Amino acid sequence: MAVAVLPAAGASRRMGRPKLLLPVGDTTLVGAVAASLRRAAVSPIVLVTAPDANGGALRDWARGAGIEGLRVAVNPAPERGMLSTIREGIAALGGAADLAERGEILLVTPADLPGLRPESVRQLLHFMVTADGTALAVPVHRGRRGHPLAIAPFLIPEIGELDPDVGLRQLLDRHADEVIEVEMDDPGVVEDVDTPEDYARLGCAS
Repeated sequence: MAVAVLPAAGASRRMGRPKLLLPVGDTTLVGAVAASLRRAAVSPIVLVTAPDANGGALRDWARGAGIEGLRVAVNPAPERGMLSTIREGIAALGGAADLAERGEILLVTPADLPGLRPESVRQLLHFMVTADGTALAVPVHRGRRGHPLAIAPFLIPEIGELDPDVGLRQLLDRHADEVIEVEMDDPGVVEDVDTPEDYARLGCAS
C-alpha cells in the first residue's frame, strides 16, 4: 500500500558532523525513522545516500540494520539538490510510472525525525486511503506542517516535471486545493534534528 523514500544525501552542515548515525537510545537517528515506518507496514523503504564516505557508512549501517524492506540507493550528484535525491529513490522503487500503476502511496520524509511515531504514519495513510481524491496529505502539529509527506499514486509521475530549485514544495503549490492536513498530537512529525542544540533538546543520546 505504501512505500517510502528517505533522503540522506545531505552534508549535515548545520550539525557540523555527519548526523544520521548519531545514537538515539539503542538505535540511530535514521534507524528510529526507518523502524517507525516499517512498524506502520511501509515497505520497501529506500534510503538514498551520497556517494562519499558518509554515504558509505550509511549503506554499511543499512545492510546490518535488520530492518525488513530497507533498501539503499546512491545519488551520484547530490549537489543537484534534494529533489534529485528523491528522484533517485523513486527510481530505486521501480520508477514513477510503475509506482502509479501499482497504486502505491509514496511517503517522503527526512531521515532525521527520531520522534516520529508509527501510529502517526498509520493515521496519515488512513486519511490517504479513505479521503476520496486526495492528492497529498501532510501531518500537522500545533499549526505546523511536518512529515512524512504522503503522495497519491497518480501524482507520483509529476515529480519528474518539478523545478529542482523549488523541489516538492512546487507539488504542494500546484495542488494546494487537494492537500489534506492531518492534525496530530505528535511533536515527532515536526521535530527534526539539524543542529547540536536540536540533538540535545530532544534528548536523543542514550
